[in-house]
Amino acid sequence: MKKKNLSIVIPCYRESKRLPTYLNSLVEMFQGNPNVNFIIIDDGSPHKEFSKLKQKIQNILSNPQFTLFHYEKNIGKGHAIQYGLEKTEGNYLGFIDADGATPAYEVKRMWDHINIHNEIDLIVGSRIPMHGKTVKKSFHRHIANRIFSFYFHKIFEIQIYDPQCGCKIFKRSSYDKIKGKITDLRWLWDTQLLILFHRNHQTIVEFPIDWNEIPNSKFSFFKDSFSVLLSIWKYRKLK
Repeated sequence: MKKKNLSIVIPCYRESKRLPTYLNSLVEMFQGNPNVNFIIIDDGSPHKEFSKLKQKIQNILSNPQFTLFHYEKNIGKGHAIQYGLEKTEGNYLGFIDADGATPAYEVKRMWDHINIHNEIDLIVGSRIPMHGKTVKKSFHRHIANRIFSFYFHKIFEIQIYDPQCGCKIFKRSSYDKIKGKITDLRWLWDTQLLILFHRNHQTIVEFPIDWNEIPNSKFSFFKDSFSVLLSIWKYRKLK
């Protein structure tokens, strides 16, 4: 049986404050596991900000499990993920948000789960307080998430409680079948991923995790929510 290797992309923009702490926790959790590597993609942060990040994580980058890339122009989270995936070598792929809201131990739990279940094509982290899991987020974020999920279910009829969670792992072979159809390079890259996996009859499993909202989100609920919902409507014929 072919050995399973996981490559996880971490998209980031102006993350010199939050990301180093998160990377340290990932180093500690995955040390001694050479089958997992992390590709950090800086999505066009200003040079001064990028230099701060690079300086703070210099020791981490000496670890062969961690690689950092940077390009000049800010294009969007989806583009950063896609750019990073093109540089991966694992037969399993994934991405996690740079803020550290998904603890390192939950990333490992998700990897351990899909590792022993060959039938799963995509495992989706879920911010659902069940099975003893703890989810901490603000009231307005909770309401925004539930509105998005309701809208998502109505349009696509995909039974997933939390399609927006920023931690997903999937088979490269399954991703290769649909990657050319993903067009959203900003907030909804992984939403399109979900839709395409579902409509191409891939096996999707939702996995409850601990999750803790981290301040200073790049997503503005008041400014970005309407455009996100409008985009969801546009994707109803995606297949």
